[in-house]
Amino acid sequence: MNFKFVHAADLHLDSPLRGVKADGPLRALLSGSTFAALGRLVDLCLRERADFLLLAGDLFDAKDRSVRARLALRDALARLEGAGILTFVVHGNHDPLVPAAGALKLPSSVKVFGTAWEEVPVLREGAELCRIQGVSYGQERVTEDLSRHFRRTSPVFTVGLLHANVGSHASHAAYAPCSLADLAERDLDYWALGHVHTRAEHRLSSGGVAVYPGNLQGRHVLETGARGCVIVEVAEGRCQTRFAPLDVVRWHRLELSIRDIPTVDGVLDALEACLPDSEQEALTAHAVRVVLVGRGPLHSELQDADSLAQLSEHLATSLCRRPVPVVLELLEDRTEPTLDFAELEARGGLAAEVIGAARDDRNWTGEVLKPVESALRKAGLPPLGEVPSELFNDAMTRALELLVGEG
Repeated sequence: MNFKFVHAADLHLDSPLRGVKADGPLRALLSGSTFAALGRLVDLCLRERADFLLLAGDLFDAKDRSVRARLALRDALARLEGAGILTFVVHGNHDPLVPAAGALKLPSSVKVFGTAWEEVPVLREGAELCRIQGVSYGQERVTEDLSRHFRRTSPVFTVGLLHANVGSHASHAAYAPCSLADLAERDLDYWALGHVHTRAEHRLSSGGVAVYPGNLQGRHVLETGARGCVIVEVAEGRCQTRFAPLDVVRWHRLELSIRDIPTVDGVLDALEACLPDSEQEALTAHAVRVVLVGRGPLHSELQDADSLAQLSEHLATSLCRRPVPVVLELLEDRTEPTLDFAELEARGGLAAEVIGAARDDRNWTGEVLKPVESALRKAGLPPLGEVPSELFNDAMTRALELLVGEG
């Protein structure tokens, strides 16, 4: 029998906004984003006429979930019940199963798996569509391999609902650790995973598939790109997956080289050329961190804190005017002087001696070279960072002559 379900995980409802300025526009955009993404998840299930929804843990961001988050989840799942759509839930490390004080009175269409492994059938008009197995965390730190409890009990399509770190994913805690080989050994058809926030799909040697849908809404610059859920269609015992974006604010980290940008007014034009073009998607805004990199004459101006702040303010104002606003989260300067000082030092000569003397200084406008830079300005010569390599020794010699003359 053919059927369809939606697999989501890591909703982190009411997640606190860490690293976002309290008085900035980004906080206002993100404050309700996890709830908006939940609403879009329900809309998708209704639109796709899914038979059921799987939620693979971390529905809430903390064990002490807020009243707002609990009520939002209850109301969302009640909408699904009204359409005859079932929901199956396991709890993870952020939202372990708790006593009644933090519990929800969920609709009868919702099955929450307990801390002991369990399998339940999914029926449609009395016929068995599939079986779903699951187990929830009873505490935050679960270090045992929970996958070992799962096993095939029937030839019908079987789903394992599990919040776990499969394959020792380095950026996430090693909770319920297991390997792809472990999952394959259990011989299930589909593993609905949660915990890792980056979308991934793994075909198993057993013929099954293990899927991380990622989280519904990116919450910071380490969670870039489209975020959402996975739609799974099962026909004749085989499944096809497709990703559905549900985020309302999308994060990006853009590196912009200053090599071909000689002046500050060119930064916005260069940035516009590489900004995401997603006006057709239902996004409220983009959140962008811009990292300036590379070597060029603009480097020396960016070393001035006021200049960098003013450029950041200009970019932020301009980007917000786009049809889908772009909010500048941070403008980060990682540029370098036009000259490669390591290369010059390796050549030897006067340049090498001065560079060696200034090695402890972090940039070429520091205390060590301020007198040299001042002398060059008085002589109408460019800053050292803008002098062509082949003329560097001559420029340094001229600067020292000027300094000796002043003395």
